[in-house]
Amino acid sequence: MNLRLVILEPKVLADGTHKIRVAISHNSQTRYIPTRFTVPKSTNLKNGVVSGVPNAAYINQQLRTMMNKIYTFFDDLEDREYYSCSQLVKLFTNKLDKGSIRTAEEIAGEMLRIKRHNWAEDTIRMHKRRSEMFIEYAGKGFLLSMLDSAMVFGYRDFLRKKGYSETTISMYMNTLRRMVYFALNHGYAKFEVPPFFDYKEPLPIVRDLALSIDQIRQLRDMTGLGKWEECARDIFMLSFYMCGMNIGDIIAQDLTLDFVKFIRIKTKSRRNPNEKTEFTIQPEARAIIDKYLNEQGQLQFYGRTSKKSIQHITDEYLCKLAPKIGAERLIYYSARKTFAQLANEFMVKDSVIEYCLGDAVSNPRKALSFYVRANKRMADKAIRKIFDAVASDKPMELLIAEMEI
Repeated sequence: MNLRLVILEPKVLADGTHKIRVAISHNSQTRYIPTRFTVPKSTNLKNGVVSGVPNAAYINQQLRTMMNKIYTFFDDLEDREYYSCSQLVKLFTNKLDKGSIRTAEEIAGEMLRIKRHNWAEDTIRMHKRRSEMFIEYAGKGFLLSMLDSAMVFGYRDFLRKKGYSETTISMYMNTLRRMVYFALNHGYAKFEVPPFFDYKEPLPIVRDLALSIDQIRQLRDMTGLGKWEECARDIFMLSFYMCGMNIGDIIAQDLTLDFVKFIRIKTKSRRNPNEKTEFTIQPEARAIIDKYLNEQGQLQFYGRTSKKSIQHITDEYLCKLAPKIGAERLIYYSARKTFAQLANEFMVKDSVIEYCLGDAVSNPRKALSFYVRANKRMADKAIRKIFDAVASDKPMELLIAEMEI
């Protein structure tokens, strides 16, 4: 294999400049790898040396480095004589790309392109929006390898000036941290000192979104509601009676069966396919399902069947019910929080709560988790314990006291 630096006269660029290329000759063929350097005239490159431009010394150094890398790639190949010239170009181009320094835009785009196979579309859009925010701060064309601790703190202050909450800022900072790790793992950036070395993530604020047992009873028994308020209440209660399931998980189930068996859509890409949650559909949930189930076995809330359209109902109307039960805030997620909190207060084991919620095991490396697992029988028993308490008219203090006897 022979290498040389060339300019192809017919391929002059639109602005009249010329791109320098590496000509690779092998097995009686010649192919080209474009470099990132251009010169004003073809005469600026003579005998493989750039001259007559302000940064000629730097360009020559970078071109020599690039050619040395290509020779190293070739020397490491076995049976190199069997490669065609085109195959070598593809191989070298791929290896050079992997070792190149990239801009924040390029790294974000590459990360999302790869993660698209594992992340949901909503997650992709969320990270795209957050990476664009960093690019707004750092500027287009910013090389991520230039990120340092001062810029990390500067970006945090930039987000604060925009009026974002500390929780939202943490989400944006985590996306930037993910970009840095991705760039390091793929050789797209190098840091003498990790940019997040001095940055300490603030402790998350635990949102108090769970309803008390009295509030969940009030919501369940509420009358005189408008059509859409009643619908929002029913959707919320259905989630509660399905152990806090998300709308997407609920509508994906065959609700004509007596049970559900699923892995949460939100965590499916990183879960063991054998770790499914299974529990019986309780009578309280069945009553709501039958109220809205159409002939095709599909939940239909006054014509709305998609996840997005059903979420619109809860987003718009649940907040109007909060004052009626004395809750500061009521959102769909409160159903999941309420189920988990009540289960905890009724002394249900953490492993069983995690199982019912469809969450991953909190500590998969814990030795005991290799030997014991929660199962459907345990889940059904715990679920019934919670729902029977809600169905009674006993105060929480009495319910807890009876368990302690």
